[in-house]
This record gives sequence, structure tokens and C-alpha cells, in this order.
Amino acid sequence: MDWDPGGLNKTNKSKAYAIMRFLRIEQTLFSLPMAYLGAFVAVRRVPSLSLLLLIFIALFFLRMAGMTNDNLADRDIDAKNPRTRNRPLVTGLITVNEAKMLIVIGLLGFFISAYFVNRIAFILSPVVALVVMSYPYMKRYTSFANYHLALIQGLAVFSGAVASLGREYQSIIEVLVKVPWLFVIATILWAVGFDLYNHIPDAEFDKQMGLHSFAVLLGSKALMFAGLNQLLSVILDLGGDIIYNLGVIAIISTIIHGLIMAYAYFLAKNNNFGRAFYYNIYSSIVLGLGIDIDVALGIPLL
Repeated sequence: MDWDPGGLNKTNKSKAYAIMRFLRIEQTLFSLPMAYLGAFVAVRRVPSLSLLLLIFIALFFLRMAGMTNDNLADRDIDAKNPRTRNRPLVTGLITVNEAKMLIVIGLLGFFISAYFVNRIAFILSPVVALVVMSYPYMKRYTSFANYHLALIQGLAVFSGAVASLGREYQSIIEVLVKVPWLFVIATILWAVGFDLYNHIPDAEFDKQMGLHSFAVLLGSKALMFAGLNQLLSVILDLGGDIIYNLGVIAIISTIIHGLIMAYAYFLAKNNNFGRAFYYNIYSSIVLGLGIDIDVALGIPLL
């Protein structure tokens, strides 16, 4: 199994390419649709273009810091894993000092962006950053590291909602109450599933290294566990569509989202974990875009 989302094409040695693979820019599409989903559903209308742009910028910078920190924390581990030893930080195409600089730039960019989003977003930004930056160390201690990564995805929905709500309410309590929590929880469960597609191929290696994940803990049952989490996520998404009074477009998008995940599960069951992992990007886009269109059109189900 040689698939690696952060690996380099051995024929391309350019610095720009190395940085793109290092940050895995395309994986922003896991989080961005969910952040916009939270922003749209929380206020039941289309947020301003300036706010949508700020959400994108904040997410981009936080992912830069988080992904770089993840690579930096795992550099020695990645060098020993045959699947990941071709990553930019391992090969030296990106240096440790350059990685540290990317973390500083990423965190500064995130905090500045959060400041311009609204006061509550800025107040909560250190908590969000702490969750993101602590993730790579969790697998040294607990199998629930998969849920920690998933929590980061759930925070995308949460943060999008706070971005919208914080411009209408001055109280943190009011904002927290109005966050669409069903979609936050559903996103966490969805993310546990696709994160395991990244961990199952490394289960034996992780066991040897003393690292923890549900792939190591559950062995052959880990894939079923991933599928169960994603099934529960679809059920909660459908519940969210109804409870938040969304319309038929949201329902259809949620069903298609679930069908794409089911196909990804089929791929994973046939050991095609790379394609299964990336099909979850497609499912994220379908769900987020569908719900955003539904909110924009404003046609309720009932």
C-alpha cells in the first residue's frame, strides 16, 4: 500500500510543488464546505461576500499551521514508514526552519482573520487553534486521536456558524445556543470514518511504533467502525435538515452525500483507501453546496 496524500511525485522537485503537497491544499475541500454550511444554516440566509472570504482566509491559514505542525511532529515517524518517507519534510525539500515559519505565518493569519470576522470569533480563536495544534500528539496516548481529528472538522461547522452569528449577537451564550449542533456532531462522525481510511493501511506500522488509533485498537473491525460512524453522521444530517427546517434540496444533497460515502466504503473494503479517502471530499462538497443552495433559495420542506 503506497498511497500517501502528502507524498511527492519523484519527478517534480520544485519548491512550489513541495509546499503544495506539504500543505495538501486540496484537502481544504474537506473543511470549507462544512464551514460555509455552518455560516448559512446558523442565520438561514446567505452571508455577505466579505464574510465568506474571511472564513476562507481564516480556514486557509489555520490549515497551514495545523498541517505543518502535524508534519513537523511526525517527521521522524514518517521517515520510518515506507508509505510516508517521500514527504517534503522527510526528503528535505522543506526544512524544519521553513516549517516553523509556516506555522507562525499560519497562526498569525488565522488570528488576524478571526479579529476581522467578529469579536466572538476572535475570543474563541485561541481555543480552536489549541484543538488544531494539539492533534498530532494525541495518537501517542489514545485511540481517540481519530475523534480529535474529527473534532477539528466539526469545528469548521462551528466556526462558520460563529462567524455569522457573532455579527448579530453580542453574547457568547446566545451564539453558542444558536450553533447548528446536529451538523457539528454529524461532521465529527463523518470525519472519523474518512480519517480511518488514512490509518487502517498503517495499523501494523503504528502498532510497532507504539502509536494509537481505532485502526490499531479494532484491527479487522476498524473499517466496519468507520462505516458505522459515517452511517450515524448521515442520520444526524437528515435530522438536521428537518429540525432546522431546510428544504428538499438539502434532503437530496444529504442522501447523495451518504451514497458517495457508501461507495467510498466499498472502495475501502476493496483496499482502495486512496480513492475512498478522496471520495469523501466529493461528499463534503455535495452536502455543503446543496445545503447552501437550499438556504439561499429559502424554500422550506413543509
